[in-house]
Amino acid sequence: MLNVLIVDDHQLFAEGVKSMFVPEDGIQIVEVCLNGNKVPSILEKITVEVILMDMSMPIIDGIETMELIKKSGFDVPVLMLTMHKTIKHIKKALEQGAQGYILKDASKNELMEAIIFTSQRKNYFHSKIHNQVFDYFRGVKQPANGEIKQLSEREREIISLIGKGINSREIGEKLFISEFTVKTHRRNIMHKLNVKNTAELIKLAVENEII
Repeated sequence: MLNVLIVDDHQLFAEGVKSMFVPEDGIQIVEVCLNGNKVPSILEKITVEVILMDMSMPIIDGIETMELIKKSGFDVPVLMLTMHKTIKHIKKALEQGAQGYILKDASKNELMEAIIFTSQRKNYFHSKIHNQVFDYFRGVKQPANGEIKQLSEREREIISLIGKGINSREIGEKLFISEFTVKTHRRNIMHKLNVKNTAELIKLAVENEII
């Protein structure tokens, strides 16, 4: 039986994953952790073969949690379980030592296979990201990431103006829309790109050549 720890701040999702497995699967979710800071104390108490790690968490994210696990002296293979499928996120996870990377829309069979591979310290990549991972390591330039592609032309225009240091009122004047509309666009952009502040937004925009 493989003991698996889930680290994900979305409790309903984590509990849903836990409920998927039955004893016959040979996999059991022994603990659900909503805060990455608590992982070392959990590992002190229970034996875990695999950690299922979310990427984006509000207190401490998946990358920082992996760093914390290492600093605490634990060596447990990590399988990233996330919605992010951009090479930027994948690269960060691999650089920090993740053994595998699978998306949250994976089937139960895919997740089981990924957990087994990871427990054996074999690399596993979800089929949806497999090609871009190898393209990256072969030096093939990736197109703008999927999250960027979700942006409308108006949203791209607003990001470009934000990058020039223009505030919402001034952006509204330039585009002949209200300041309220600009702020609504900004919230939508932040949500689509999963960034927390303007600095993160600009960094992502620069990486994807929007500004």
